Amino acid sequence: MSDEYDPAADIDVPTYAPIASDDSDEEPTDAGNVQFLEPERPETSEYTTAGSSTNESSDIFGENQQSPAISLIPSLLAASRAGITTSRSPAADSPHSATPQPVSAPEESGSDDDDETSLSDDSDSSTSDDSTPSIADPATLANTAPRLRKRLPKDTIGLLEDRLKRDGNHATLALFNELINEYMRRGKLDLARDAYERSLALYPTVASQWIAYADMEQNSGEFTKAEEIFKRAVEAVTNLKVWQQYLTYVRRRNNVTTDGEVAYRTILQAFELVMGKVGIDVRSGRIWREYIDFVKSSSDGKSTWEAQQKMDLLRKLYQRVVCIPVENLEHLWQEYNAFENSLNKTTARKFLSDRAPAYMTARSCLKELQQISGHLNRDTVPTRPRWREHDISQVTFWNRWISWERKDPLGFTSEDGKGGMPGGKAQVIERVIYAYKQALQPLRYYPQMWFDLAEYCASLDMSDDQMKFLREGVAANVGSCLLNFRLAEVYEIVKKRDDAKSTYQTLSASILKEINNVETLGEERVNILKKSISSETGDDAKKAAAPDNENFDGDDSTSIVSRRDRGTLNRIKKTEERNKKHVAELSKDLTLCSTMFMRATKRMEGLKAARQVFSDARKSPYATHHIFVASALMEYHHNNSPEIASKIFELGLRKFADSAAFVEQYLDFLLVTNDDTNARALFERTVSRLSPQDAEPLFKKFYAYEAAYGSELSIVSKLESRMLELYPSTSPIARFAGRYTLGGHCVIDKQEVGPLVYKEITQDEQGRLGVNESNQEISDDEDFFQNQILLAAKSDVGASTSKKRHSRKRTRDELKDESRKRSRKREAQELVTSSLYPDASSSVRSEVDRNGGFSSSQPSGVLTDGILRLLSALPPAATYNAVSFDVDGVMRLIGNTAIPSVPPPTADLSRFRRS
Repeated sequence: MSDEYDPAADIDVPTYAPIASDDSDEEPTDAGNVQFLEPERPETSEYTTAGSSTNESSDIFGENQQSPAISLIPSLLAASRAGITTSRSPAADSPHSATPQPVSAPEESGSDDDDETSLSDDSDSSTSDDSTPSIADPATLANTAPRLRKRLPKDTIGLLEDRLKRDGNHATLALFNELINEYMRRGKLDLARDAYERSLALYPTVASQWIAYADMEQNSGEFTKAEEIFKRAVEAVTNLKVWQQYLTYVRRRNNVTTDGEVAYRTILQAFELVMGKVGIDVRSGRIWREYIDFVKSSSDGKSTWEAQQKMDLLRKLYQRVVCIPVENLEHLWQEYNAFENSLNKTTARKFLSDRAPAYMTARSCLKELQQISGHLNRDTVPTRPRWREHDISQVTFWNRWISWERKDPLGFTSEDGKGGMPGGKAQVIERVIYAYKQALQPLRYYPQMWFDLAEYCASLDMSDDQMKFLREGVAANVGSCLLNFRLAEVYEIVKKRDDAKSTYQTLSASILKEINNVETLGEERVNILKKSISSETGDDAKKAAAPDNENFDGDDSTSIVSRRDRGTLNRIKKTEERNKKHVAELSKDLTLCSTMFMRATKRMEGLKAARQVFSDARKSPYATHHIFVASALMEYHHNNSPEIASKIFELGLRKFADSAAFVEQYLDFLLVTNDDTNARALFERTVSRLSPQDAEPLFKKFYAYEAAYGSELSIVSKLESRMLELYPSTSPIARFAGRYTLGGHCVIDKQEVGPLVYKEITQDEQGRLGVNESNQEISDDEDFFQNQILLAAKSDVGASTSKKRHSRKRTRDELKDESRKRSRKREAQELVTSSLYPDASSSVRSEVDRNGGFSSSQPSGVLTDGILRLLSALPPAATYNAVSFDVDGVMRLIGNTAIPSVPPPTADLSRFRRS
C-alpha cells in the first residue's frame, strides 16, 4: 500500500530535495472530501430546550386529566426511582444532543408598529443549509453568517434582536431579559415565550429564569404551560429555589380541603420527589420542616390504623433528616426526641439510641460543611471564565466541597454504618455527583469541571454517566478541545466510531465558525473606523487608511492625513494586527483538531482513511504546516520508510517555504533519517529566502550537525564565517565553545573565559536563550567576578573618596554632584568591563553596567510583588460600563474649535495683570 500512495500524484516531486526551488503555488486536487458536520438541530419542537421533549408533554398533561399537577408527580417520581430522565428522547443518545441549539429569532420580530420601520427592505435572512461545509471549503460557512439590516434608533426590539444575532452563543442573559420585558410591555406573549426559550437554551441552569418564565404563564392564566415549564425546570436545575417554587405551585393547584385524599397524595408525592432530588443539601432544612409540618397537619383518619400510618411516616421522616447535615439539624433532633417520648418512652429510648451516633456525626460535619460552602456563589449567572481572582477562588471553593464529599466524612462506607442512611457507597456517589451538579450551575462554561465529573464517573466504571456528562459539557462548551477530545476518545474506546468522527468534525466546524466570526467582526470594526475618518481629507485619507499605508510622518502642511485622524489610523492598524493574530491562533487550533482526527482515523479505520483526512485538511486556507509534519511522520513510522514522508514534506514546502518552523522540522527529519545530502540542499535553498533573524535557528542547527557529524572541518569554518557576518553580536568564543559542549557541560570552564562569556555559552546550549534573560539568577562565582569588575571601576573614578563619603553624612553639595559622578563611574566601569572581556557581546557587557557590577536582586523591567497584587485586584477594563471618554471626539472638538487671536472686548483680564 505504501508504494502506491502518492500525496501529490499529479505533481512531479523528486525523491530528494533539489537545490533549485519551485515557485509554483499550485496544489494538487485530491478526490474525496471528509465532511466536517455540524450537530443536527432537534426538530421535535420550536421551543425545545435542555431536558425537554414535546412528545412527552401530551402524554403527561392530557386535556382529559383531572389536574395537570396530579399527573405530573407520579411520572417524575417513577423516573426518579428508576434513575432515568423523564424527558429523555431517543435522540439523546446521539452526540451533542444534551442541549439543543438556540432557537432563531422570529422573522417578524424586527418590526413593530410605526417606530420599528427598517431603513432597508432588503431581505436579511441567511440561507440555512443542512449540509455542513467541509474543512477545505470555508466559503460555504461564510455565506451562512447573518446579515443585519439598518434600523432606526426607535426600533428597540429590532436592535435587540440584531445584538442577539451578532453575539450568538455569547449573548448575555441581561440582553435576553431586556428583550423579554419589551415584548411583555407590548403584550406580545408569544414572542416573549420565544425569547425565554432562546435564553434557556443558552442558560438552562439559571433558576431565576425558569421561575420568571413560569410566573409569566401563571399570571396570564396558562397553568398548563406553567406546569410544563416546572416539569422541565426541575429536571434541568438542581436549585432549591426552583424546587420550592414547584412545591408552592403543586400545593396551590391541589387543595386538600376540596380535593381530599387525591390532593393529599399528590402533595405527598411531590415532597418525596423534592427530597429525593435536593434533600441532601445543607440548605434543605426548610423544605424538610415544611414536609414534616404538612404531615402533622393532616387528619389522623377515621381509624386507628390510619393514625398509626401517620405516626410511622413522621418517624421515618425524622429518622432520615437527623442523619443529614442540614442547617436546622439540632432543632429537628429535639423535635424527634419529643415526638418519640410522647408516644412511648420505652420504645423512644431504643429509637433514639439507634440514631444518636448518626446524629452526632452529622452535627459535627455540619459545622465543617457550613464553613466550606459558606463562600459559594450558587445563584450567579454562568459566564465564560476570565480567570480573575474571583473566578479562581470560586473554582477553589467548589473543588474543596467536592473533595470533602469524596472523603466520605459522614461514614457511609464504614463498617459500623454510622452515616445512618441506606446505600453505603452509593450514598457517597450521590452526594459527590450532587456537589458537582451544584458547581456546574454557576460554572457551566468551565470545561475542567465537566471533565473532572466525567473522570470521577469513569473511575467508578460508570461509563454511561461519563459519556452523558461529557455530551452535556460539549453542548455547553461547543469549542472546548478538552471535552471534545475526551468525548471522542470515549467513543473510540467503546467502538462508536461514527460518533467519534462526528465529534472531531463538529469541533472543526465550530472553530471554522469562530474564525469566520473573527474575520467578519474585524472587517466591520475596520470599516467603521475608516468611515469615522474626517471627510475633509477626501480620497487621500481613504487611501492612507489602507493596511500598507506608511504616511504617518511629515510636516502638518504636507501630510495627507490630518493630525486628528492619525489616531484612528493607528487603531485601524492595531485592529487588523490583532485580528490577524487571533485568526493565526485559531488556525493552529483547527490544524491540531485535523491532526488528531487523522490519527484517530488511522487507529479506527486504517492508514488509507487517515490519508483521506489529510488530503481534505491540507486544502483548507487556514491549514498550518503542522498537518504536513504530522502526516509525514505518521507515514514514516507506519512504513518505516522515508520516501512518502519526504514527498509530503516537499508538498508542504511549496506552501510554507517561508516558514522557518516548518523548514526546521523538515531539516530535523532529514538529519534523523541520515539524509545529509538532501539536508544540505534544503538548508541552502531555504536560508536565502528567510530573513537573518528567522534563519538563525537553521544556521545553529546545521552548524552543530556539521561540527558533530560532518566529514570536513572546512565546511564548519565556512559556516562560521557566514554566521559571523550575519550575527556579529554573538561572541566568537561562545560559538566556538558550543562545539565542545555536551549535555550542557562545556569543557571550556569559567576560569578560562570568565562568567559572562560562560553564561552565554551555557544559555546557547540550553535552548539558545537570550543573553539578557532577567529570570536567570547569577551564581556565587559570578558574583565574585562581577565584584572584581566593580572594584576596578571604582578605583579609576576614586573609590577611596567614595568610601570616605559613605563613612560620614553627605552634605548638600555632594548630593547635588551625585548624578554627575554616577555617570562618570558608569563610563569607567564600561571601560574596565570591555578591557576584561573583549570577546563578550555588547548586550552581556551592558548587563554588568546596568547592575553596577553586582547581581541585581530585582530584575530590571519586572514589577514588584506589591504592584502585581494591586494589578491582580483591579477589575479588567471590559467591566467598566459607566461614562466612557471619547478621546478622538475630544481631540476633534479641540481641533475644530476656533480660538480668537485677541480677547473679546468684554473679557475680564484683571486676573492676568501684575499687581
